Amino acid sequence: MTAPGLESSLDLVDGAIEIETSLRGSPEAIYEHMRGRILSGALPAGSEITQVQAARSYGVSRGPVREAFRLLQHEGLIEAEVNFRARVTTLSTEDAEHLYAMRIVNECLALAVSIPQLTAEQLDELDALVGSLGPDVGLGFAEWEACHERFHALLFAHAGERTRSMLERWADYTERYRRVYVSQGNLGWTMGAAEHAELARACRAADVEDATALLAQHLARAGLTLVAIMNPSHRPLLLQSALRQVTGG
Repeated sequence: MTAPGLESSLDLVDGAIEIETSLRGSPEAIYEHMRGRILSGALPAGSEITQVQAARSYGVSRGPVREAFRLLQHEGLIEAEVNFRARVTTLSTEDAEHLYAMRIVNECLALAVSIPQLTAEQLDELDALVGSLGPDVGLGFAEWEACHERFHALLFAHAGERTRSMLERWADYTERYRRVYVSQGNLGWTMGAAEHAELARACRAADVEDATALLAQHLARAGLTLVAIMNPSHRPLLLQSALRQVTGG
């Protein structure tokens, strides 16, 4: 049985599927497109997808779809089932905690490396993005997410290509979880906006110690709040350990 709403996400080749004709048969293009729909929530957790259905939607044979499924499974975004079927992985407290813990430790390291190299233009962009991330600006989630993603990307802009790529992937993975977080109301947005402003000020002051502590606390608060929403009885030992590792307290 197909999960409710799935056909509207995958079956309209001329509507929902927006891949250039020249790339339509590319496994990588199909993978990137499906990955984006999973991370954005257009393909919700638990949705069932078949290779036949996906091939029909993309107008290709099952070969490119099979390879795209393999890449998505390797990334942990889908789970393979019988008869060429797959299911979008469910959200889990353990996965959320792991992602945020890894982000705390590694983004703070990347920020410490990047701060001395931030240009005047990048610092000005951080300040401008702070103004876009408040709860009263009126952005929809997709627009807010784009600004939020860019803000955090600037914080590790000078950490090297391999590190940037890894951190961008982890930030992508947490998008599905951020949707759960922001669905609880504007409190998280309000607190996050104040933290973004403090981070931008610390970066402009080139205060590495203060900036890394602020970033660790910012990510930890988001992760701990999310874990509490998903499973109040869960003990977030990994998150707490990551925060202590960065802040020393």
